[in-house]
Amino acid sequence: MNRRFLFVIALLVGCLSMQAGRKQWTEKQAWEWYNRIGVIKGFNQPEPAYPGQDRKEILKKAADLGLNSVRFWVGGRNTEERVAYIQGMIADAKLFGLTVSPVLAIPVPGLRNAEKELSADIIKEFEQQVRGVVRPFAREKQISFWDLWNEPRFEDIPLTYREMDLIEKMVIWCRDENLSQPITSSIIWASPNTDNKALKRTTEVEAMMDIHNFHSYDCSLQFSKNIYEMLDYIKSISDRPIVSTECLTRVNGSGVARTLAVLAKYKASFYIWGLYVNDRNWEARWTRSTYDPYDPMFHNVLYSDGDIYDAREIELIRNYRYAQPGEDLDPGLEKTDRWDHARAWRWMAAGPLTGANINGDMPNEGDCNAIRIKMEYNDWKADRDAFLKNMDNQLSRAQRRGMTVMPVLLDDNDATADKAELAKYVGDVVNRFYCDTRIKAWDLYDQPGRIITDTQRLSEIITEVFRYARNQYSNQPLTMTPVVSVKTFEEGFDPWKALVHGVTGGWSRLSYSGGSTSDLVYKIWCLSDVISFATNMAPAETRWLISICYRFGRPIFCTTWDTSRASDMAAQLKNFSDFHVYWFADRTLPAQTELFRFAQTSTQRQVTEGI
Repeated sequence: MNRRFLFVIALLVGCLSMQAGRKQWTEKQAWEWYNRIGVIKGFNQPEPAYPGQDRKEILKKAADLGLNSVRFWVGGRNTEERVAYIQGMIADAKLFGLTVSPVLAIPVPGLRNAEKELSADIIKEFEQQVRGVVRPFAREKQISFWDLWNEPRFEDIPLTYREMDLIEKMVIWCRDENLSQPITSSIIWASPNTDNKALKRTTEVEAMMDIHNFHSYDCSLQFSKNIYEMLDYIKSISDRPIVSTECLTRVNGSGVARTLAVLAKYKASFYIWGLYVNDRNWEARWTRSTYDPYDPMFHNVLYSDGDIYDAREIELIRNYRYAQPGEDLDPGLEKTDRWDHARAWRWMAAGPLTGANINGDMPNEGDCNAIRIKMEYNDWKADRDAFLKNMDNQLSRAQRRGMTVMPVLLDDNDATADKAELAKYVGDVVNRFYCDTRIKAWDLYDQPGRIITDTQRLSEIITEVFRYARNQYSNQPLTMTPVVSVKTFEEGFDPWKALVHGVTGGWSRLSYSGGSTSDLVYKIWCLSDVISFATNMAPAETRWLISICYRFGRPIFCTTWDTSRASDMAAQLKNFSDFHVYWFADRTLPAQTELFRFAQTSTQRQVTEGI
């Protein structure tokens, strides 16, 4: 038998094997793909920021941000147009080192008509279109995977079973085409429900996939319990690589930070939803309109002009990696979901807040424009419903007098209680009023350490309270007021010169009492959306402390101002005006409420000779 004959035989065998198709990948084959392709950090749908934006510009920006793949719906009215659409996307993505993940979006006539079976002709036409679209790309290395069907139904309704039957056929057709890329479908996009009769059928079809992909937009719900249950269920179907093909909603805490913290634990890749703010109006949450103001942004990571919405998210995307066994890459909810600076300033854009701490009678209209009220943990513990009703009444009374409210939820008198119960109390109250615009901000804990000397316990309570409050994703900023003051200036001391450019100074003159320390104060300010302090100091020392708060670049609240020294009033108000401090005095100051204004900030430039 000569060599030429052997070559012909081998060639024929190879051709026949390609035509014969393939089986489902084994778990070993799936993990080999996973190791070969590496971490996928992708985004969905390269929509233009404005009608004239070129798709290449969008893909280049994605690559610049650290993304390496794009998932997209295959456009086109027929097989030829769909193939051309995929070819164009591959060519553009390849320029910037991005892979692609096509989502087949081929319509099936009559699919939703539960009263009528799909005809053999319809199914045959659908098969031809599916095969015709995937066949030219069977060996295309630029394709990460094929998503056969986006979010089929999962309820116990006829449409669910119809769609599952079609997806099962699609898997077989794609295997027949001997695709070199994994076959998958985004079937799992709701928490598995054992009461759902259709779950068995959807699980059967999911079990046919080469890799698992899923959608989750509530990655922080119940401290991530829901998504952990979803991912554990997926792993129970088969031990295969997992990709989250849709994620990112900020209003319920499922932003980049919380989502990636969960996915890293399960060694899952991701595709966030959206890049630029665009005409699809994805920046407003589902069922809402951009015709109304909104905050925070729902999907997307860039404004329309290409500016980054939150630089912290881009750092997380660029540095994303899978967690090693036993490794926890989660910085903690209390840190990841702190408001960014821009959101904090937008919330305070209404102007000066001139408030008063009250304990009893409500001030008269015009006496102040805000009040600060201590709410009692023991009242909530004794009768939660009565507590919430009383708080609602107080908010309404303040609103009728033209005032917003800063509720204070804890102080050191509460700190002997179980920290888990304190956190549960704070979370419950914040959740009840999370979108109430009668509340200007939450002071979660007033002066931790003023009485309690156990700094370690205070630190644990602070962490737990912030975590539970953050998990409510309130529309009002969160803060705590630490115990910190400035050492009294000695005679002849010039505080201005002590803080001049290049001179070391600031924290060195701060003092603490009780269980408060510099570490505890810094922790509080680093977890707060707005920066708070209290003062019974003279204006010069108060200004020093304000200058330290100013370093955090966030709105500043003086939550308690001792006004007993009348001679200091004008100088203290100037401090608040110059640094744009929102203040609560220890009593109402009607005359100041009307007259107080923020001073316009203006900075001199360096004058250079000859310019």
